[in-house]
Amino acid sequence: MRKKDYRFLYVLISFIFLFGCSSDPEDKAIIPEEKKTLTYVGHSPVEITEIDSRNSFYKDTDGDDPGWVELYNPADTAVNLSGYSFVDNHEIGNIWTFGNVVVAPKSYVVVFFSEKNRPNAQNPSDTINMIGSGCWGWSDIDNSPIAGTSTVEPVYTNYCYNTETGRRFSAQMQHGEDGELGWHSTCVFVGALTSDPEDVVDLSKTNELLLTGYLPKNMELEVRLAQTDIDDYKGWFSTIKGTGDSNSTYRILLPQNTNFPDLKNIYGTRFSPTYNEMRMLSFEFTSYIAYNSGSEAHTSFKLKKNGGSLYLINQEGILDSVAYPELPPEKTWSKRESVWGYADASPKGAVLSTIWTEKLGKLELPPSGFFSAPFNVEFTAPEGQEIRCEQGGFVPKETSPLFAGSLTIDHSMVLRCALFKAGALTGEVVSRTYLFETQPTVATVFITGDPLAFFDPDTGIYELGPNASPEMPNYGANFWEDRELPIHVDLIEVNAQTPAFSMNAGYQIFGNYSRSNPKKSVAIVFREKYGDNKLEYPLFPEHPNLTEFKVFLLRNNGSSFGLDYIRDMLSSSISRGLGVDYQKGRASVVFYNGEYFGIHNIRERSNEYYFETNYGLDPNAIDLLKANNEASSGSSVGYTEMMDWIQANGVVSNENYQFVSTLMDVNNYLNYVHTEIFNNNRDWPGNNLKKWRNTNPITPWKWFLYDQDFGWDYPYVESQYTYNIFEFVTEENGPDWPNGPEHTLLLRKLLENNSFKAAFINRYTTLLSMNFEASRLDERIQTLMSAIEAEIPRDQDRWLNSWQINNMESELEKIKAFAHTRQEASLLEMQSFFSLPAVKKVTLLSEGSGSIAVHDLPLDRSSVTISFFEQLPVFLSAVPSAGGIFKEWSDGELSPIREINPSEVDTLKAIFR
Repeated sequence: MRKKDYRFLYVLISFIFLFGCSSDPEDKAIIPEEKKTLTYVGHSPVEITEIDSRNSFYKDTDGDDPGWVELYNPADTAVNLSGYSFVDNHEIGNIWTFGNVVVAPKSYVVVFFSEKNRPNAQNPSDTINMIGSGCWGWSDIDNSPIAGTSTVEPVYTNYCYNTETGRRFSAQMQHGEDGELGWHSTCVFVGALTSDPEDVVDLSKTNELLLTGYLPKNMELEVRLAQTDIDDYKGWFSTIKGTGDSNSTYRILLPQNTNFPDLKNIYGTRFSPTYNEMRMLSFEFTSYIAYNSGSEAHTSFKLKKNGGSLYLINQEGILDSVAYPELPPEKTWSKRESVWGYADASPKGAVLSTIWTEKLGKLELPPSGFFSAPFNVEFTAPEGQEIRCEQGGFVPKETSPLFAGSLTIDHSMVLRCALFKAGALTGEVVSRTYLFETQPTVATVFITGDPLAFFDPDTGIYELGPNASPEMPNYGANFWEDRELPIHVDLIEVNAQTPAFSMNAGYQIFGNYSRSNPKKSVAIVFREKYGDNKLEYPLFPEHPNLTEFKVFLLRNNGSSFGLDYIRDMLSSSISRGLGVDYQKGRASVVFYNGEYFGIHNIRERSNEYYFETNYGLDPNAIDLLKANNEASSGSSVGYTEMMDWIQANGVVSNENYQFVSTLMDVNNYLNYVHTEIFNNNRDWPGNNLKKWRNTNPITPWKWFLYDQDFGWDYPYVESQYTYNIFEFVTEENGPDWPNGPEHTLLLRKLLENNSFKAAFINRYTTLLSMNFEASRLDERIQTLMSAIEAEIPRDQDRWLNSWQINNMESELEKIKAFAHTRQEASLLEMQSFFSLPAVKKVTLLSEGSGSIAVHDLPLDRSSVTISFFEQLPVFLSAVPSAGGIFKEWSDGELSPIREINPSEVDTLKAIFR
């Protein structure tokens, strides 16, 4: 809407409430205040020049990406916007008033529409040079007693040095193969002053790090702050990706109001390649500073993503306004020389790209699916427009083949089409996969994307590429790169004719060593830059309550690729009902640009967004830690403090044990550890371990079960299976992987408390008669295998050789056998480890409206026979259901909470009414 077009009134309505002397609610009077009329007056000291209601890339100082509006001051003098307001065009309208926001002459400011209501802007300040005198390099070649082969050296004589334009630092480094050492590491450390951990700088008043210099294009560098109370390699970090331009400045937002990083006590920065990067990495930075970049003002309301109007007003009336449309991804509504149109985002006066005054619509084509008979597609473009399409996954462009009239589709085809018109913004690309073959008996996923981006031998993300190490897992290969491709994804349910959802998304290769498998695990990520920022669909039929997903995985069976199809999903899902978080899953068949790629398991991803999906928690308020306590989200400080306290004070006393129980969910931990122990997972606890908590409000720590491929008699760790699992998980002097002392410390300390020890033993034996019971495991194996039975031959033909196919049959038999033998085997291991007496079976029953709990573990049915140990007391509680009342135990005991000696009990019933 242009200024000359309006002669209208904007009405702000407010109400006052008058209360009479009477206490009767009916005496309250609501009297409308006189309406205040605002007219268009113009002569605005600033102009609205750009609006981005979607914002997929421009971050505020909190790291968020709310919508924003750009204002320009064309005058030769500064303008203070204090007292000016923004309103939108609702019936009553949202209104927000500026505080101290100064727009310099001939300059731009950005205002974020975030609902954070911060009326004042803050100017940049507090610049601190981060290149001090204490600079050094280290690689695993210096490790002792076993040395690695990684390298690091200065590009010039020293890592840090002075030039006429200031102090700089540079290095070249390269990871070596793991070899005997089993890991690799290389880094350069740049001290903020010296490299002494006590020689610190205070960055608490800063909010950004700025690095200017050369980093090779698309290569990544970890930038890790070193604080005094944490080893430098465990510090808070961010990753930057190179542009190949020596003049590039890389911006890293610093977390605020947290102890991790502890910005008051930073003594330097550790620079290293990402762990999977095996190429030589050389860089030179000409400037490295921490500073307070200032902060933009934030309004109390948000821009409307489906379009709306915005008015800049003061007490006299409307000064400037704009009507903005619904914006496509990665485009803004921008003004150039009084003409509004679509443009690439260019906040704070960056040079505008082309302005498109017209955006074309979306082409309608028959939905993707499976077909048995030919069908016709009509290609009819609106007047003045034309339809251009590409086949095979390529994105159409202005020179792509022109499609018009009727096309008979009688064979499998992948089409991507869009509307084009000279001078207009191209319409949304429509992606369709039409397959003339039998529809799979499980859900089908179509992935559509640029085939060269996937499979070009030199650059394709699915390929080895020119820099891959010949040794598994092929570090340096393209599939180790942290790249995300734009794709289109469809999911078609079994027997469905059309997709359940059809969306644009991002695509990443996912996993660790399993990346080197010929079939890759991938992550499908939903972001606003592609369209919708989440998937709204019940992705897992067994869990219909889960309906919103930021990301999901298509997993290749991980380390079990070529061995079995179900190990991880089976061993994770047996914990269902125990309150342990795990990645839900189901089988699917995947096609890339119409080409069959076989069975992949659709799985949740174990990142911060998992907790948003499952519990409605804010993903920005999640502390999620790996086995080594490195935070993949949030901070590790709270967990580290808990472990420090446990190590210093122990939990032998019940008082200390109760205190620790306020910091961690002990029952959750027991169920988690018991599941890992039953699975006989030997890639744990030094790996594949996660723990988490919410921070707003703070909740006790819980554990996350994932990646169980090394359990259930996994074939390549047979030597470890001779090692009693209870000795394995309490080893005091094991290697860092898989069971180093820092990873077994928590369980070892907790077992020093008699109450925990009793619960640990008795709850495990109880689970052997519940979740881990052979008949239940048989049923779960049958459910998982029957779902994919018809799909296995084609998948094996696509990916495996005859030896692997035959071996898969024997692996499945091992899994089935494990389901029947693990109960007795692990019970004997427990008996041996704890020097326990003979087993005594006790049957626990419940009658009426209630159930029994064993050391707070609820029994999941009314009759359970459990193999307890003679003379080892068992703590029982009778728990009434809603509306139920505990009456008595069958032996006449009236207290709902009691302790029994298994030697003296054969059967015991809790009676409710």
